[in-house]
Amino acid sequence: MPTVLPPLSEDLIREADGLFLGLLRNALVGVYIIQDDLFRYVSPRFAEILGRSQEEICRQLGPDDLIDARDRETMRRAVADRIDGRSEAAHYSFRVERADGTPIEAEVFGMRTEFGGRPAIIGMIVDITGRRAAERAAREQLNFVSQLVEAIPSPLFHKDEHGRYLGCNKAFEVFVGRPRDEIIGRTVFELYAPAAATRYHAADQALFDTPGVQTYEANVPAADGVAHDVIFNKATYLKADGSVGGLVGVITDITERKRSEALIWMQANYDPLTGLPNRRLLGDRLTETLKRAQRTCDCVAVLFIDLDRFKEINDTLGHEAGDRLLVEAARRIVACVRESDTVARQGGDEFTVLLPGLSERAPIERIAEGIIDALCQPFQLGTDIGYVSASIGITLCPQDAETPADILRNADQAMYAAKAGGRNRFSYFSPAMQQRAMQHLQLGKDLRKALARGELSLHYQPILHLASGRVRKAEALLRWAHPERGNIPPGEFIPVAEELGLIDAIGSWVFEQATATIQRWRTLWPADAAELSPQQITINASPRQFAKGSSLDVLLQRVDALGLPGRCIAVEITEGLLLDEHPAVTAQLTRLAAAGIQIAIDDFGTGYSAMSYLKRMDIDTLKIDRSFVRDLTTDPSDLAIAEAIIAMAHKLDINVVAEGIETDAQRQRLADAGCDFGQGYLFSPPLPEDAFFAYLATEPR
Repeated sequence: MPTVLPPLSEDLIREADGLFLGLLRNALVGVYIIQDDLFRYVSPRFAEILGRSQEEICRQLGPDDLIDARDRETMRRAVADRIDGRSEAAHYSFRVERADGTPIEAEVFGMRTEFGGRPAIIGMIVDITGRRAAERAAREQLNFVSQLVEAIPSPLFHKDEHGRYLGCNKAFEVFVGRPRDEIIGRTVFELYAPAAATRYHAADQALFDTPGVQTYEANVPAADGVAHDVIFNKATYLKADGSVGGLVGVITDITERKRSEALIWMQANYDPLTGLPNRRLLGDRLTETLKRAQRTCDCVAVLFIDLDRFKEINDTLGHEAGDRLLVEAARRIVACVRESDTVARQGGDEFTVLLPGLSERAPIERIAEGIIDALCQPFQLGTDIGYVSASIGITLCPQDAETPADILRNADQAMYAAKAGGRNRFSYFSPAMQQRAMQHLQLGKDLRKALARGELSLHYQPILHLASGRVRKAEALLRWAHPERGNIPPGEFIPVAEELGLIDAIGSWVFEQATATIQRWRTLWPADAAELSPQQITINASPRQFAKGSSLDVLLQRVDALGLPGRCIAVEITEGLLLDEHPAVTAQLTRLAAAGIQIAIDDFGTGYSAMSYLKRMDIDTLKIDRSFVRDLTTDPSDLAIAEAIIAMAHKLDINVVAEGIETDAQRQRLADAGCDFGQGYLFSPPLPEDAFFAYLATEPR
């Protein structure tokens, strides 16, 4: 049976009235009564919200006086509707100004009632200024985040804990090729092909199983129909209760970066001209090949190939023709080896071949001979035809060496041995080559110190005027007295000086010493007007000194500073230098001639014919090589060559010096042929300066 409540007593009513009075005095909600557009009652909290007293509001102010003008019409309509009975309740917000001028926002809940027997409105008011400010801040922040998300160029998306898309940006729409309304609410299985969807779902599930951050690369198809390399960066977010609410993800397209990386790798590891592996990749492959060979106890052969006479192609036909030849040479070498072998371009006209798994010489030599034969065939270079050959050095590992650096060095040394043996051939590495290379290296180290230590000196070999027997010239010859090895021949250390770039410094020193000697010679024995020719010292110059360096400048400065006539010095060059039509060489020869310094051609007739250059260049002296002088008394051909050189030179008004005269019969034949000057052991060996001056002192005056 329902409980029967006792009737309300006056005490209970009074107690309830007290409770309602307590409600009117609460600290949160203000209570008001409006009648006849006036406040009939406001609670203390109402007055506090407006910053006024209850008496002021009830006696002096109506709603119109408190509410912002922008909201008065809304308020009036709401009040009228309830007073006139059109509605029983209303709920709205408005702006109002406190007594101190501070604007606030309020929310009201009002109902129609009667007060004193007439219609009135009773309601509650709540200060929502803080809440509205927070809502605006939240909206602004949300708007900022939304704009930021849209502005991100990378596709961005977020999903709920079931993998359904909750939102995305414009970039994601473009990437998947669907508008946003076709994406939101769907899963990957509704948007992608089954295989791709399965992969994406598995990745999402793994992240949900282990909340946090997930990053991985993938190759995915995009709306443009092209597979893109991308990076997925995803992270879970939590609900208010701490459970996983879903994930947010960003897709970064790295397709171009991958292409750039691949291009950079190609450029770093492959030769752009031939497409072959370059020196760097060769080193990597050689290292890996050696590791495999160690595991399998196998052998590796390495071939170092240098194209003979390639520089001539470049110089005569141009670099474009040279490049064509290199490309075709690379193709021919590749055609001679197995698919498992590596052909690399070391640089310039040098190639390297790795032959793993070969220990017998027969197959290695077949490949080497095949390469030599292939490269000997003519090269069609546009409208021109080019010819080269190949010198190949071969080394075997682990027999010869075990490290990549040692292996390549051995192959290089073997290649130089092939060149020295006549080119167009191959040569195997031997320990003797390494020993010679070490000696060569030590010689270079010692040569760097020789000049500073005073180990170099000049000797002078007299050059006689054959008709008078008087010494009118001398050749300055460089000597090196090594403290441990003794005297080292110039033919051994001069190439080392050229290779190490020391020839310019040595040449400058030689010019300084020789010019000082000729000055002392002229001071001790001044030439009179009746002399057939002035005293002169001939100095050998390397082609490297004409190509670069400052030693020739030193010579010109010394001649000028000592007040010497230029004809007191002759610079001796080889025929090969005249064949080099490089502007720098021509300019240097012109400078020397302008200063009066004479030019002599050494070993004339043993190299390329320089007849046309004799006509164009300002040449003063030809030196007949000792190979023609040695047998001219017994070999009519050598005598005929010597006589022809002398006759030709005199027709061009050029003096002739014969080298290597050792017998009086040789001297007499040359004198009879009209040779101007001679030098050799018949007259004197090369002498130190003091001994040379002593030799001069024995001449009759």
